[in-house]
Amino acid sequence: MDANDVELFSTTDIESKTKAVSVLVRNRISYLERWEKIPLLRRREYGGARELCVIYVNGNQYEKAKKILDEFNEEYFGPAGKRRRRRGRKEDTATSVADPGQSMQETVSSGGDDTDDEIDNI
Repeated sequence: MDANDVELFSTTDIESKTKAVSVLVRNRISYLERWEKIPLLRRREYGGARELCVIYVNGNQYEKAKKILDEFNEEYFGPAGKRRRRRGRKEDTATSVADPGQSMQETVSSGGDDTDDEIDNI
């Protein structure tokens, strides 16, 4: 890893990683892929995943890569992304591949009881 490399995104979802990397390659953006082991006690935060894939790009290409992946996210996931809601609890899980320093899934929760999952595409 070079001193100029900047984290573009991280994920535990191999399918999303593969699609995002193919978009980077098609647009001639070089990247570095590193796999980090997730400690046993933190796996719950990552949906039970054992490894986290972190994608880095050169700082000079960061803005271009972020813009390309933002466009890819809108095309692949729709304008609002895929949302998952639980009855009795407002919880949205947006999947994204272009949030630097964030994992692929960012959860926003506003309390309540967590029963019965429903999947909505908003």
